[in-house]
Amino acid sequence: MSVLVDRLFGDRWQRWLNRRLPATRSLVLSHRAIFIVPTRIGLLYLALVALLLVTAINYQNSLIYGMAFWLFSVGLSAMLLTFRNLTGLTVSSQEAIHGYAGQVFDLPLRLVAAPRREHLNLWLQYPDNPGQRVSIERGSAESVRLSYRCYQRGYLSPGRVLLESRFPLGLFRAWSWIKLDFSTLVYPQPQPSPFVFRSGEGAGELLGATLEVRGEQDFRGLRQYQPGDSMRQIAWKQLARGKGLVTKDFDSDEGASCWLDWANTSGDLESRLSQLCGWVLEAHQLGWQYGVRLPGQESAPEHSDAHLGACLKMLTLYQLDQPSESPS
Repeated sequence: MSVLVDRLFGDRWQRWLNRRLPATRSLVLSHRAIFIVPTRIGLLYLALVALLLVTAINYQNSLIYGMAFWLFSVGLSAMLLTFRNLTGLTVSSQEAIHGYAGQVFDLPLRLVAAPRREHLNLWLQYPDNPGQRVSIERGSAESVRLSYRCYQRGYLSPGRVLLESRFPLGLFRAWSWIKLDFSTLVYPQPQPSPFVFRSGEGAGELLGATLEVRGEQDFRGLRQYQPGDSMRQIAWKQLARGKGLVTKDFDSDEGASCWLDWANTSGDLESRLSQLCGWVLEAHQLGWQYGVRLPGQESAPEHSDAHLGACLKMLTLYQLDQPSESPS
């Protein structure tokens, strides 16, 4: 029964949060995004004030009256300062490095203080992950990296980050649940396994040497840089002399060429994608020209860093509906 109640109210809470605080790349905290309640110490503090007020009324003691009203005003001031400690703070998401399912991601956040306000002793944390405490001086900015372990391939969607403050007296807790968008890709978890090439015409043939360039004796010349060229082949000396970005061109064999085919994998959807991901990484490391075939789509054999990224992205988004958090 309790599980059903938690699920029901939890779903309603999430739907209400999504309407009030939708996903965004940047958010300036205001009264719509900040919630505040007394802490346990704050509740004891309020109980003490109430006890003093009852005592003052009972004994008609002006000194106790003064103490009760003074403590009440201190509590009100603490509530206002705790709320103001978050007001005006700008929280933005920055680009994170792509990774693999099961990996811990470092999510970079940028916190910008209000022009005339400082934000002290803030706590940031994704649920069930390590948090971090930070303070931002007036008119300055801080970059924070939060850890988040992701198990699901696709666009990274870590959920809502908790931003909390109990400054200055700890009597009140002000917090916000912020849902930040990231364009980071979570690739399938690579599964090391031997290559399986389908027998048949050209499907399982590996001809020639790898694409690894050996020695300078096969150097052909320089050509204009093209997107996707290996960083190892860029003529850095020419760039340092101000002659622009050019690439060294070598005479080499066509290299080993293969198709990494969905039909040669086994298991469920995620297992097949993990196996293909492991093959792509190994083929790229070996210097082969490799192509990837999935049901309904394929990427022709090639060898470049851009081709590696395109193949991994194709595996990552296969049979996934574009989530609302993904960048347009």
